[in-house]
Amino acid sequence: MEKQIPKINDEPIVHEYISMLLDNDKKKEYKDTEELLQYIAGMEKNFEEVVKELHDVKELLNGLQNPTTKMRLSSAIDKVQNSINNGKNKLNKLKVNLISSMKECLATFKEKGKEGIVKTINVLHFREALKGIRSALFDASFKMDDVVRTCDLVTSEMRKSKNHFRNAGRLLIGRSVQHNSNDKIKLNAIQKCSRSVASKLDSMDRSVKKMINRIDSLEKSSVRNELHSLKNNSKTQEMKIHEKKEQSR
Repeated sequence: MEKQIPKINDEPIVHEYISMLLDNDKKKEYKDTEELLQYIAGMEKNFEEVVKELHDVKELLNGLQNPTTKMRLSSAIDKVQNSINNGKNKLNKLKVNLISSMKECLATFKEKGKEGIVKTINVLHFREALKGIRSALFDASFKMDDVVRTCDLVTSEMRKSKNHFRNAGRLLIGRSVQHNSNDKIKLNAIQKCSRSVASKLDSMDRSVKKMINRIDSLEKSSVRNELHSLKNNSKTQEMKIHEKKEQSR
């Protein structure tokens, strides 16, 4: 049985870390962290919905009478499931790394006390993890499109055939087979569910891309701030050198 990892917002360490940021006036870090937490929580919800809909599709598949249609679609759905599980595992790994980073920041803060520098997580480190999640979603979406195409092809042949599944049987195995007419209703439902899953996967992929772009913009901002800080420090050093020269005259 798959080990269930608590949702990100149910983790006590998250609330403790957020409180530390607010108590120490780390407003920008708080905002960036909240944005990442909201994104992860949203992705968790999306994965739950997709997994549930895939379960519904499998239930419908189990009720099909045509063994060839059932086998063809079941194989395609299993491939989608594997890709989605891969994406979920990558999201869980991102959560584990994020919580581990928060624990490290809190431990350092408690060790050094309020006089010490408040160490915070760096959201820029999560770009590669998000790219991995997006890769898994892209793969799942591609395979889900294959499920939709297969459903469209089979149901289209069914509608053209007076005997419903005769041409669909020829299409899938090269010869006519007898089918239960109830399969038509189930396949229509599978077709509808498959389109819904495909749409959700596309939406999730766009969401990950948007978050990656957001982190890229944070990185550019961070680099600009660092350069600005270095420039200011350089000017300060120059002023100090100039003052010493003036005093020595």
